Amino acid sequence: MRNILSAMVAEGLLPSVPADLPVERPKRPEHGDYATNVALALAKAAGRPPRELAQAIADRLVDDRVIAKAEVAGPGFINLRLAEGLWGETLISILEGRPGALRPTPARPEKVLVEFVSANPTGPLHVGHGRGAIVGDALVSLLRAAGHEASAEYYWNDRGNQVRLLGESVAYRYRQALDLEASAPSDENWYRGEYIAEIARALVERDGPKHAGLPTSDPFFVSFGEERIKAWIKDDLEALGVRFDTWISERGLVEDGTVDRILADLRSRRAADGTPLVSADPDGAVFLRTKQLGDEKDRVLVKSSGDLTYFGTDVPYHGHKLERGFERLIDVWGADHHGHVLRMKLALRALGKDPAAFEVVLVQMVSVTRSGEAVVQSKRAGTFIELRGVVDEIGRDACRFFFLMRRSDSQLELDIDLAKKQSLDNPVYYIQYAHARLCSILRRAAELEIDMAPPGEVAVARLGAEEREVIGKLAEYPDLIADAARAREPHRVVFYIQELAQSFASYFTRLQKVHRDTILPQRSQRVGDWRASWDWEKTRGRLAWVAAIRRVFADALGLLGVSAPERMEKLPPGDAAVEEEEPFRA
Repeated sequence: MRNILSAMVAEGLLPSVPADLPVERPKRPEHGDYATNVALALAKAAGRPPRELAQAIADRLVDDRVIAKAEVAGPGFINLRLAEGLWGETLISILEGRPGALRPTPARPEKVLVEFVSANPTGPLHVGHGRGAIVGDALVSLLRAAGHEASAEYYWNDRGNQVRLLGESVAYRYRQALDLEASAPSDENWYRGEYIAEIARALVERDGPKHAGLPTSDPFFVSFGEERIKAWIKDDLEALGVRFDTWISERGLVEDGTVDRILADLRSRRAADGTPLVSADPDGAVFLRTKQLGDEKDRVLVKSSGDLTYFGTDVPYHGHKLERGFERLIDVWGADHHGHVLRMKLALRALGKDPAAFEVVLVQMVSVTRSGEAVVQSKRAGTFIELRGVVDEIGRDACRFFFLMRRSDSQLELDIDLAKKQSLDNPVYYIQYAHARLCSILRRAAELEIDMAPPGEVAVARLGAEEREVIGKLAEYPDLIADAARAREPHRVVFYIQELAQSFASYFTRLQKVHRDTILPQRSQRVGDWRASWDWEKTRGRLAWVAAIRRVFADALGLLGVSAPERMEKLPPGDAAVEEEEPFRA
């Protein structure tokens, strides 16, 4: 449909194609397989009555081999009936792994850099960092699946006051560990967490009192603390299944001259009225005049002390990203940084770059509950919830799935007890169990020496309405990937796979309880010369259908970074799963 609408745009018949095409399943099957209100959405911009525009679109849609019938209804809705052969083509494409079966074809692939986590190397990652890490990692996977050249980058904020405080905190704990007289850092924001004492003990174990004579401000303590914390961060991300293509150091960009070079470029720029975009106040502080570009005030690049602000290094860093050939920059930030979005766009504009090339995905913090009570977290007080502890307790799969179950900009509650449950109440267990059940059916068929129909011989006509409805869901998968990647919303894949699992579970239940039917012959049916009278065409077609569902299921879980187990323990009696007559061996 997108291709046809794009052709109509090229011919001047439509003003544009919506980024997310409004296509849905009708509530009543007699209205067709799909329905769209795209004509209603575009009628005003097109300057045509909705029904007239709907008819023009419908006429073009039926020229496509995918759509057998397109009827205009109501004020401008279009009901679509898919071509009969499409159901079989969908199964064949998935089972044979044809191009386009599981992946969309992008209109124009982009070179994209996704920067995420980028936590200061001043302490272990907490669960909030974990959510940002998983959202960023899943987004990179989605972009790659959608055909883009996507890279993942971590930016070390390894300079400035917080890093200085890290060194002083390590030095203080180091002297304490040696039972020497020590004074806490004068800055009340020094790091009090137990992890600092752990770093200090490691230094004592390695070097003894060798560094006791150094001042607390000595760079050695910063270096040692950073080295330990960076290793922890990398290990924690690896445990979560998050990997980066590049690691960039803020200090490195300052030391190699990148920051000075790009700031010098910024100083040479002029506003539309010819005045400089960078100015200095009487105290020597240097400002980017973002107010003139639409910000609420000008932003400091260099303090009067001569020290660079965070903004003063972040602007050159983003300019450096574009210098490296990336066409689109996507940053995954905590929601508390939403106010920084506009100023960064304006800074890129001041550098002569296209601000539209810069996007931000905002991620809300995570609240954690255990036994029904909230767990308090505070990084500097040292009582924050470390990410690694949560991963070790509930597992990588549960972490990734739970953190992707909601829009990234919505609040998320992680129920530790629920995430550990080995039952269908646990969303990730439910999804993985659904995949294991599909595998079990195919495995059981092999044990019974029942082959599924070859892809080209699937008797689609023997499949029922519920089975066709699921095939329609499978056909949507490539578009889902494209739309989720375009919207920067990995949670859409979670929603899709949950709907697919629920559709199959409902089908399985109704097949047995309502239709008194089964996918495979049961023990009570396998008597005498049962093979001679069995409906093999229907059974083999259903097995091909199951195999196609399993393939899409596994692929979607892979995009989320969640494992797709082929075997799982049997559920306790009374659980919601409806099993075959014979013991279910998932």
